[in-house]
Amino acid sequence: MRNGIPWSVAVPPEVYAEYCGVTMREYHADPAAQMHVQLDGSRILHDKYGLPLRRAVRPDFTTYLQTSVFGLRFEVFEDQIPAPTGHPIAGIEEAAALDVPKDMAAAGYFPQALAFYEYMKTHAPDDATVGFGSGGQAPWTAAVLLRGDGIFLDVVDRPDLAHRFLEVITEAAIRQRELSAEVTGDDPRSGAIGFSDDYGGLLGPEHFLEFDVRYMLRQAEHFGATAKTTHAELLQRPHLRILQDHGWTFIDVGTDPHVTVRDCVEVLDIPFLVQMKSSQELLLPTPDEIRATYRRMVADGAQRMMVELCRGVPERKVRAFIDVAREYE
Repeated sequence: MRNGIPWSVAVPPEVYAEYCGVTMREYHADPAAQMHVQLDGSRILHDKYGLPLRRAVRPDFTTYLQTSVFGLRFEVFEDQIPAPTGHPIAGIEEAAALDVPKDMAAAGYFPQALAFYEYMKTHAPDDATVGFGSGGQAPWTAAVLLRGDGIFLDVVDRPDLAHRFLEVITEAAIRQRELSAEVTGDDPRSGAIGFSDDYGGLLGPEHFLEFDVRYMLRQAEHFGATAKTTHAELLQRPHLRILQDHGWTFIDVGTDPHVTVRDCVEVLDIPFLVQMKSSQELLLPTPDEIRATYRRMVADGAQRMMVELCRGVPERKVRAFIDVAREYE
């Protein structure tokens, strides 16, 4: 048995809200509801499962906050996670004509997010920290959200305009990171920078380097980052190698269907994480199957283990994950 395998359970807002009996519509409409869900949801799961107690809150306008400055809007549902209402940019010419907003704090959902932040700063318990963050979405993923699948043709048909589009998105992301640091009083040059990049893996290796990695590197260089991390969902083995070769220090492939623990062991010399799949390997299997999956991943060379809860996971299945995880601590 391998020992010393760190593990964690990620809990998204919709699960905290489920445990707190708060609808997602209320959660996204009211800063008091957001703060209650984030703090009390963590306390409930701490008391129930022994998970770490979270004493931190932040405005939650989803990852769409970043692209909202270019017109992306999301719809809030009664009891489901928000979803974009569509792709606001119809053509690459329109995309290439965009400019970075002059006043980032007044663009998109930022006024509402900043108002939520001020409420939380005023009303959060003394022992709770209040955060604010934006700019962590990789430029290519932001471009896909804004332009839709047309952007994949644009890189072939009009690469010059696609680059112009990505340059504007990148500059906006830099300014959002700087604004977030200004709001919280943190140093944006902390030495580490992270990206969420769920769509980069849909590019072939050459396009991945030219239209995705290139712009993440630009942000890293701007902030003098000595450590670069990525969370992604659709990478394949060639993408892993490219990231490592360009100085990445950690890769979380999430629940990527194309990459296994063995792939990471064979390709990477840097730390990595392959998550257990929320539905396929936690919600649907039996507790015995959950434990077997965990053991197999560790045997394959997993360096750390994580699963993200989804709504409706029975208690016995959460406990099966935690119990087997503790065997390998």
